[in-house]
Amino acid sequence: MKYIVLLAVMVAWPSFAHAQLLSPGPLASAHANIDSDDDCSKCHESGKQVVARLCLDCHKDLGAEIAGGRGLHGRAYKGKACEECHVDHLGRGAKLTRWPGGAMEKLDHNETGYKLEGGHVAPTCLKCHTKKSPQGKPQFVQTPTACGSCHADPHKGRFTAACQKCHNVTKWQAFDQRTFDHNLTRYPLTGQHAPVVCDKCHGAPPKWQPLAFNTCDQCHADPHRPSFKPKPCAECHDTKGWQASEASLKGGAHPVVSLANGHAKVGCKTCHDRGNDKPPTKGSTCVACHPNVHDAPFGNKCESCHASIKWIGLPDSIGRSSHDKTKYPLAGKHETTACTACHAPSKPADARYRKVAFGTCEACHADKHKGEMKGFACDQCHSVGGFTPTTFGVAQHVQTGYTLDGKHAATPCSGCHPGARPRLTWKQPKQQCAECHENPHGTQFDKEMKLGGCAHCHTAMAWKQAKIDHSTFPLTGAHARASCAGCHGNVAQGAEAAAFRGIPRDCEGCHEDMHAGQFRTSEPVKACTTCHTVEQWKIDKFDHDKTRYPLEGAHKPLECAKCHPTEELKNGDKSVRYRLGYFACRDCHADPHKGPTK
Repeated sequence: MKYIVLLAVMVAWPSFAHAQLLSPGPLASAHANIDSDDDCSKCHESGKQVVARLCLDCHKDLGAEIAGGRGLHGRAYKGKACEECHVDHLGRGAKLTRWPGGAMEKLDHNETGYKLEGGHVAPTCLKCHTKKSPQGKPQFVQTPTACGSCHADPHKGRFTAACQKCHNVTKWQAFDQRTFDHNLTRYPLTGQHAPVVCDKCHGAPPKWQPLAFNTCDQCHADPHRPSFKPKPCAECHDTKGWQASEASLKGGAHPVVSLANGHAKVGCKTCHDRGNDKPPTKGSTCVACHPNVHDAPFGNKCESCHASIKWIGLPDSIGRSSHDKTKYPLAGKHETTACTACHAPSKPADARYRKVAFGTCEACHADKHKGEMKGFACDQCHSVGGFTPTTFGVAQHVQTGYTLDGKHAATPCSGCHPGARPRLTWKQPKQQCAECHENPHGTQFDKEMKLGGCAHCHTAMAWKQAKIDHSTFPLTGAHARASCAGCHGNVAQGAEAAAFRGIPRDCEGCHEDMHAGQFRTSEPVKACTTCHTVEQWKIDKFDHDKTRYPLEGAHKPLECAKCHPTEELKNGDKSVRYRLGYFACRDCHADPHKGPTK
């Protein structure tokens, strides 16, 4: 019978086809995704109704509210069963929430912790609660309460996000003017502006923006017209009061003429003889009151240098830029020298500037040479570009009486002037060659040294370019091409002194006898010049007719070596035998007849 009833129910109620067989009814549309036999445990435990802990496994945001004691659930319904307000299994179209009071709009909003007052009472709930669930249903948890979350900020963040500092929920325009901090605006109120009532500037009804405040004359009339040329009021006045501040006038706000420094001590009536708001009858130029005391042609535009209203103690830059108009223009090192180095503050003003001596270098600079260069002006060696390097060079050395030429022109100063740089000893009494240079000739040229010293033979151009008169032994041929040291020796090669006196003039005195004495030890004795000349040693064509054995017939075309062999001497040297000591045919030729013929 039970099965028949169950079958009848299934046939009669086809809408249950997709619900649990044992469910008291289908779930609301918000829970449709868990409406199956396997999902019961997501809300229920065995033998129990709805378990709140399981609800919060899905509704984690609500769990955080309850745990923190915030919102409606955390304040009014903490610890209560969920099903008191949220009843399910009533079908897809049924409402899941039973609102306290009977409807959403009847909820006592005080229970949420956010009381609805003033302008917040009239709007409907969904005007503020605009957040939607994944199923498109309104959500109420964690609705922000800051003003800026619902209302646009007309101040664009200029007055912070705490709107309640000035406004209340009753009426936006009605804010407490006494608590408003005007320093947060673009125009802080200072001085005489602070006690002025708001309506004085903003009008009634008030207009807050846009409001002009860039210049004073947007609110205040200019009482100076037309006495003063248009200029910002703030140059003379400030919000402390209408009267121009003494500090502003002396600080540069005074029109036309500055009241700084020297003018600060002058009373207004001294210049303003027609009233303080009218220019002086004398005029406003410096020379109208002060005489021009400069000797230099600086002109009458005193303000180009003395705009700070100072007579002395001006910036260095002013003095340097004007110095070219004085009798002593600055150049070189003087351009960067401190002004006080020449214009000492310890001197009276007149002596400090007008009477500064500048005719000579010694007027300011100590003599580094301690009188050693007496007779020479400083600018003969130095310039304003710097004490070193000196401008004294080869051309100027003529003035000392010792001209630098040749090798001397390239010799460094310290080569002749001893001492540690830069304090070299400039006085040099030694001017003769032998006083500085070693004499490599010993006593060979004592006579010439007395007549003209080294310069008798040498010049400063080069030691080896000697002016030698070789007429006593004219150099011709190969002798003209030979080096001096070839005949006279060379100190650099180990000789104590090169020999120039007593040098032999015959060939044998300089040249080695290549013939091993053949023409010296036997008659007739022959000199080298008999066969050789100074042009060259080797003989191109020897005239055999000059010997005791003229060449004739078949002897003429023979090579010399056929008759004159090269022989080794006892000392191991070799020499060609020219003097043979025989003239007979048999001395050279074999006898083909083998004995005398009959």
